[in-house]
Amino acid sequence: MIRKKEESLGRMVSILHRIGQSHLGKMLEPYNIGAGQIAFLAELLLGDGISQDEVASNFRCNKATAARAIQHLERYGYVERRQSVNDGRVKKVFVTDKAREFQPVLFSFLEEWTDTLFEGFSTEERELALRLLHRIVKTASKVRTGEGAYSKSDKVI
Repeated sequence: MIRKKEESLGRMVSILHRIGQSHLGKMLEPYNIGAGQIAFLAELLLGDGISQDEVASNFRCNKATAARAIQHLERYGYVERRQSVNDGRVKKVFVTDKAREFQPVLFSFLEEWTDTLFEGFSTEERELALRLLHRIVKTASKVRTGEGAYSKSDKVI
């Protein structure tokens, strides 16, 4: 049972997300990349040539959100959509040379932010925090896809 606001994981994650989006958004504004596109571009830089639907699935977001982010990145020359050679109804998303040249800058900003968040943490604490967050995301993903459900005690089962 949550007794204090600080015990709400959802609240704390939401605050952290908003602070990070604001911080990174300001840093990337000169590059025409908004807070809503940062994660999508980073994901595509690590593995492009996937469909918009796959992008949405990777982020566990709806297709419209992914489409808007990709459209923005395309408008500013960071990605391009091409017809799939296997299925003409599907468009695959590819990063451009501009995005590849920008990759070190983007990843530097993301790494700096991560280092800032983990300031004062030991290596072991940092690794533990990341492992625990991965477990939380995995559990949340199961609930979202219907593989898990909420019980009356609000625990994921």
